[in-house]
Amino acid sequence: MERYMISAPSAFPFDARKAAQVAAFFLIKARERDANVSVLKLMKLMYLAERESYKQYASPMIGDALFSMQHGPVLSNTLNLINSAPDERQGGEHWDELISERNGHYLYLRSDAPIQHADDLLELSEADLDILENLWNQFCRYSAHDIREYTHNPENCPEWEDPGNSSRPISMETMLRSMNYTPVAIQDICENLEKMAFIQEKTKNNVLY
Repeated sequence: MERYMISAPSAFPFDARKAAQVAAFFLIKARERDANVSVLKLMKLMYLAERESYKQYASPMIGDALFSMQHGPVLSNTLNLINSAPDERQGGEHWDELISERNGHYLYLRSDAPIQHADDLLELSEADLDILENLWNQFCRYSAHDIREYTHNPENCPEWEDPGNSSRPISMETMLRSMNYTPVAIQDICENLEKMAFIQEKTKNNVLY
């Protein structure tokens, strides 16, 4: 039988505003429990949110590129926002408005952020918030190590492959196949990501057709 060839998206529709609000959601929830969230745990929660959005709705929540790294799967652009200095961030104004600079291994909501409650996260849909609430309820008591191990388990994130000390892109085909999407559905999802990225770029550049 001839293998169905799938064209992977060359661009992803990364939404920096939503990335900041997803991070803020988890930091708000942690603050309500007088708890801290490490960079490692936050990244795993955000990755799992993106993954669950694909699983439930065949569409991303944040639109980030996915990578395998030594400590598990990550959202590439979001990780760059976390790790970059303020003057090095590209399009980081939404992140800087809500999230403080990392303090060692931890991140916090800015005390002067215009959003201080989950009800104010207006970029997030009800579907997004349902996913985030369910993930928080499931993982809020996990340590960073525990959630790292969860994402290393092939029963949970079979798309992750240990790249050693490097990093490796996660194939959209590989991830979606693990969710039992058909080749035709995977192709449709990849094409939709391309369209979303194209529209986003044209909107950013104020080009109207």
